[in-house]
Amino acid sequence: MSLERVTITIPSETLSAAKEAADREGMSVSAWLSRAAEHAAKIEAGLIAAEEVLAEIGPPTPEEQAWVDEFMDTVTRPVTDGESGVGDHAA
Repeated sequence: MSLERVTITIPSETLSAAKEAADREGMSVSAWLSRAAEHAAKIEAGLIAAEEVLAEIGPPTPEEQAWVDEFMDTVTRPVTDGESGVGDHAA
């Protein structure tokens, strides 16, 4: 992997938060910001791909959308004490 040096301008508060997060993870700010940018780029690519698919097949039915909404609520809610994650949800 080749690396390039760039100059960016971000709000002071954002830089401070990035420095704290990088420090907590034992990473340099450059490595932390690089990982964050890579993650954001992957999300953006996924959203573009989803838009392309929806343009081909049309929007989901209300039932399909309800399933997606429930699934996303389950996998994105914070894990609490006594839970291990994705598979843990009330029946």
